[in-house]
Amino acid sequence: MMITQVKGSRGVLKLPVSRLAVLILAVAILCAGTAFAAAPGNMYNVDIYDGSEITRVSTLKTDAAAVLKQADIEVAENDKLVLDGFTAGQDSIITIYRAAGIEYVDLNGNAESLIYAGTVSDFLAERGITLNEEILSSLPEKTVLKDGMTLKLQNAQHITVSADGNSQQLVMGAGTVADALNRAGITLGENDETNPSLDTELTDGLEISVLRVEYQLRTEQKSIAYSKKSENTNELYKGSSEVVQKGENGVKEVTYKDKIVNGSLESSTVEAENVIKEAVDQITRVGTKSKPVTVAALKNGGAAISELSVPAGLEIENGVPKNYKSIVTGKAAAYTGSRSDKTASGRTVRPGYIAVNPKQFPYGTELWVVSTDGIVYGYCIAADTGGFVKKGKFTVDLFMNTESECRQWGSRDVIIYVL
Repeated sequence: MMITQVKGSRGVLKLPVSRLAVLILAVAILCAGTAFAAAPGNMYNVDIYDGSEITRVSTLKTDAAAVLKQADIEVAENDKLVLDGFTAGQDSIITIYRAAGIEYVDLNGNAESLIYAGTVSDFLAERGITLNEEILSSLPEKTVLKDGMTLKLQNAQHITVSADGNSQQLVMGAGTVADALNRAGITLGENDETNPSLDTELTDGLEISVLRVEYQLRTEQKSIAYSKKSENTNELYKGSSEVVQKGENGVKEVTYKDKIVNGSLESSTVEAENVIKEAVDQITRVGTKSKPVTVAALKNGGAAISELSVPAGLEIENGVPKNYKSIVTGKAAAYTGSRSDKTASGRTVRPGYIAVNPKQFPYGTELWVVSTDGIVYGYCIAADTGGFVKKGKFTVDLFMNTESECRQWGSRDVIIYVL
């Protein structure tokens, strides 16, 4: 605020003063005016309030317009001159409100741009509007309207704010949750939250909760479950298994970050894990070896038909091998031929070189064949093939020395051991 002092029509002195000082000055002037009146023809002081500047005029003039002219202050057509505090011959006050371009928004949201000079209270009074608990203004009533201001009427929003075990009822105009907390004098800590969020627009009946949030770290030891693994082995029969390594649980240290809301645990997140003891896998061997098929009492004393020599490492017990990879069951026919004939794989025919489906038993596969009724064909090698493969009736075709032996064999159920 600036005071300009004019003595008569002469020098000007400008001094900055605070708003409080201006108020005290104005009251003093009015009080002085009521205590005594200047004698006719005596000079008196007039303070002219013009926006943020006060001009003090020492004058003998009795007309307000003449006083303003003496102070070299002009009043435009749309400006407003308030003379309620002016009395000729007494220390007085003249107030000037300058015309300002403002925007006015009514309760229905209708906006209007207009020119007005005066305070918010003056503006509303001229429109017959009275503010109360349910109708609020975006600007205080004593505000002097200036260029660019927006005056907005607002329906009151009844807001409930709950924090720290207490609730407050607020009546506010437009704003956000942050504005409501500010009105309620509530300060948020670094981690505190609100429901709804701070930027939420206020609505009538809105309930706001302040959530006091803190984070705490805690550490616990947790068990690490061991894994179970299986390994296939042909050293055990199918359906059999054995644990070769016992499983043991491990131990880990887990650091949690707990979210405490209003004194209660709301959630936890894992911040770090440290393995103290590794878990030991449990390993189980699972048998893949086929169990021997029951063979009837051996015929011919268990003598083999095959003329091939049994490999030295192959151990035979009761007409069947003790060591083998797998077992195939099926039917076997018999065939014969000249001893000079060649097999499909180029070998000279003889008992022990048998015909197979090469897709099932590749040439060179070592086998052991025995019929379920106790006839041992014995050690043999997949070396030939034939038309029986397409018919699909037989699994293998066994070479015999004579047709008589073939007829004697006929068709028999057999057990084929893959060596």
